[in-house]
Amino acid sequence: MSTNPSLDTRKIALLDLDAFFASAELLRQPQLRDKPFAVGGGGDRGVVATANYLARQYGVRSAMAGSQARRLCPQLIFVRPDHAYYRAMSNQVFEVLQQYTETIEPASIDEFYLDLTHNQHYQGSASLTVSAIREQLRALGLTASAGISNQKMVAKIASEENKPDGQYLVTPEQVSAYLAQLDLKRIPGIGPKSLQKLHYAGLFLGKDVQQAELTSLQRILGEKAGWLVYQRCLGNDPRAVITERVRKSVGVEETLSQDATSLRQLEQFLEQVLLPQLQKRMKVSNWQQAFIKSQTIKLKFSDFQQTTVSRTANLASPSLFYQLLRDAWDRRQQRQVRLIGISVALPDPDDALQLELELE
Repeated sequence: MSTNPSLDTRKIALLDLDAFFASAELLRQPQLRDKPFAVGGGGDRGVVATANYLARQYGVRSAMAGSQARRLCPQLIFVRPDHAYYRAMSNQVFEVLQQYTETIEPASIDEFYLDLTHNQHYQGSASLTVSAIREQLRALGLTASAGISNQKMVAKIASEENKPDGQYLVTPEQVSAYLAQLDLKRIPGIGPKSLQKLHYAGLFLGKDVQQAELTSLQRILGEKAGWLVYQRCLGNDPRAVITERVRKSVGVEETLSQDATSLRQLEQFLEQVLLPQLQKRMKVSNWQQAFIKSQTIKLKFSDFQQTTVSRTANLASPSLFYQLLRDAWDRRQQRQVRLIGISVALPDPDDALQLELELE
């Protein structure tokens, strides 16, 4: 059982549409079925959004440069993304899910959390209900993988176990043992820097954290992050499936037409392109006069590694973005910059209680 008995009666599933953009394209371009293809741009500045499983056998992956994907798979076919079409297909999936539960949280265009606690289908069996949903989606021409547990985090991890087109159940009684055997890199929110610190301290698996003292973890990661990792590895994620999400951040980013080689180039792009775009989006969202929590800048380098720098702030300040840009630029290690993005975040009144923190 989990360390939080109130979680043990819940039934939560995470449904993940398999290679969604590629699957959607096959519905209208069936001639691609036996060919490796990717959705995205194949040019020098293009990026792979997703690839079908044939292309993945060659090593083609999401977020890979189109030019690199072509080198790995010379016969790769690129399909231009059609986001309006993908959104329409996602809406069809949502309509199917509504036949089984009203408590649905879209995590993205191709991922959905479902609360099946009070589900009346199949004598209340979450596993049978998810199987029926997946069968109904096959009739639309889509396959999905799913994880089922008593909490969102475990359902999310479990959805990766039987990909593609499978499902995996972790019962409340199994949660602790399931998390114990996981590599810590599979725990959502533990990023490379935190993972490195944990490894240095001799912590590699979930069970290592389960057996550690909370105070020791907090010395390693900091008070809040240490508490978060401890709770996650214990299997204590009380977050509910939220049917209406309040937007907590707004941002813009652009891939540059040519890699930037100087800080001045980025400062000019920030001034002339990104700041006006962000101000426009904030106006549309009625955020111009809102108090904010933080400002963030992101740089993606020519080797596709990226860095982000954030600072707390009460009101959005253009001058702070320039400071953040300089800090991020100092991390480049002689690399050129191919993408720059900026964003602002609103305060979360329940921030201290949330398990949503993404660790550095």
